[in-house]
Parts: sequence; structure tokens; C-alpha cells
Amino acid sequence: MNNLKNDKEFIGDLIKEFPEIKDEVLDEDYSGLITLQIGCLTRFTQKAIDTNDLNLVKKIFLFVEADFDQLSHKVMNSLYISYIGKLKIPPRSEAEKLLPEKFKNAFVELEEHYMSGSKDEKLNKFLKGLESK
Repeated sequence: MNNLKNDKEFIGDLIKEFPEIKDEVLDEDYSGLITLQIGCLTRFTQKAIDTNDLNLVKKIFLFVEADFDQLSHKVMNSLYISYIGKLKIPPRSEAEKLLPEKFKNAFVELEEHYMSGSKDEKLNKFLKGLESK
């Protein structure tokens, strides 16, 4: 039996916890598209970070962390790519100090993945050429 929280359950909990983003999350254009719905959470979190609303940042981080290990692959993948991978947290900021350990590890994993490059040397040379322009 699969006890992992699916996308519908995660989104239901999200809008209960943060009703201020309910309309955006449930927008008809985002319906059923967990990556876009999590993008709403990302923008909401980023605004809290940018305005230094540390109480809200902490509340959001605790919400996401609460079920981090019990989320379906689909939800977890979207959180990694559309949430953790998109947040811009200033180094040594108060917001960074609030990051749960699991998030810190996820940031490191994503950074290592993005920096690892491809096994395709031709592609790597091409990409390096783009960086130098």
C-alpha cells in the first residue's frame, strides 16, 4: 500500500495552510500541473525572503519539511526542481539560517548535479563556449 502523499493531498494541505495563495494555486491554467502549482509556492516564499518576513519564511519551510520524506515521487521531484532549485536565498542571511537540514542537503545535491556537466564531451565543449561569450 502506498502511504505517500500525492499531489492533490499536498496541494490541499498547501492551500489550507496558506489560503492567501489559494486562488493562484487553483487557477484553472495550473489545475493538475503540480510543477506550476509549486511555482506559486516558490514565488510566495521568495517574496517572504525578499521582504525579510522571517516568520512567514519559517512557517513555509516548516510546512514543506513536515512531509518531506512522505511525498510521492511526483511531488518530491517538483519540489526539488520548481521550489528548492528556484529559490534565491542570500548567503549568510537570516532566511538561510532558517533552512531545514533536508533543504540544505537538497540545495547541495542540486548544485552538484548542475555543476557535474554531461558525459557528452562535445556538448560540454559547446556549453563552455557559450559561457565564455
